[in-house]
Amino acid sequence: MVELELVLITLLVMFFVGAIAMLGVTAAAAWVTARLATNALALARPVVLGPTDIRDVELKVAGLRALDHVDAGVVTAVVPERRRGTRGLDRFSLTDGVRFDLALATPDDRTARLWVPFPTKLTGESRLERVAEACGVFPDEISDAVGTELPLVRDADGRWHVGEARPRDYHSNVDERAYEPDWA
Repeated sequence: MVELELVLITLLVMFFVGAIAMLGVTAAAAWVTARLATNALALARPVVLGPTDIRDVELKVAGLRALDHVDAGVVTAVVPERRRGTRGLDRFSLTDGVRFDLALATPDDRTARLWVPFPTKLTGESRLERVAEACGVFPDEISDAVGTELPLVRDADGRWHVGEARPRDYHSNVDERAYEPDWA
């Protein structure tokens, strides 16, 4: 009886392995067929007209050109927001902060966002206090920042940073803290 059970178990295992192999072969064949059909259709019709027109293209190019001349953004909303960290154990914790929505003066009406965490204490050097100072409001009245302009600096990689005027150290020729990255 034991030999019969071993033979049945072996046949059952072989059946399941064969079924899984057939599913894999079928999936690979379907993928290859779809790729071949897509390539054949591309050869038959190489140009696909989309829903855009030439005005959309011109606006997009004008928007890219205008980004080089943007030096400020208008705060359109100040929203309390919690975010997760991006590294290590910070991914498991939530940090309270404030998100600033900024309208940029471009032909295509681009928007940008700035997130600033709440400080543990007010020292005059926290990011929230620096952004509030750049908006011309007190940190405890941050909602009054709506409608004010934030000075922006665009880096070579295309990311925006808030550039606020900081006290200059007159003992050195370089003020390394003049534009600290506040963009998130």
